[in-house]
Amino acid sequence: MKTQTKFNLAGSALLCAGLAITLPAVYFWHHNQVSAATPKTYVAVKSVAPAPTAITGKPSSIHIPSLKLNLPVADGIYNQKNGEWSLSLSKAHYALITPQPNNEQGNTLIYGHYRPEVFAYLHHIMPGAEVAIETENNLRFVYTFDSSKAVDPADTSIFSYQGSPILTIQTCSGAFMQNRQMYKFNFVRYEKI
Repeated sequence: MKTQTKFNLAGSALLCAGLAITLPAVYFWHHNQVSAATPKTYVAVKSVAPAPTAITGKPSSIHIPSLKLNLPVADGIYNQKNGEWSLSLSKAHYALITPQPNNEQGNTLIYGHYRPEVFAYLHHIMPGAEVAIETENNLRFVYTFDSSKAVDPADTSIFSYQGSPILTIQTCSGAFMQNRQMYKFNFVRYEKI
């Protein structure tokens, strides 16, 4: 009888271990199947140009001193045919359909991979930490960290923002990198460099 109990306990333990390994994989597979079956709706978004009096420039680099992060910034282009954004393994990207950094209005989007070379350590940023975006025309736009939230990849609300100038940095998050983590930064100042 004791041998039967040991086998039952061992079998139960193996079953639990198998479920712990299998359930996340099944969830991810199902999520991908549902996403693939759901028709994608893409919103055509026009870039909103800042006011004619705005001080503005195209991003060339991003610096987060508290994280010792210094990255070049490349153009970020959305491919409507395959529904993907251009990405690099070692650079951040400026979403060309969003306003350039400026002192007047709009949401500038910088995005990149969740990799040690790019934005893997961004989740360590503390409220009030500064971020500087340097531009091709020798300006530096300084922002402070405000908040962070995870959104579904289909959420396009970021592109309809209207208001004071802000910076959003986007990278992936979640157990399977299925979410988009949005870090919001408030504009503080600009300076010539």
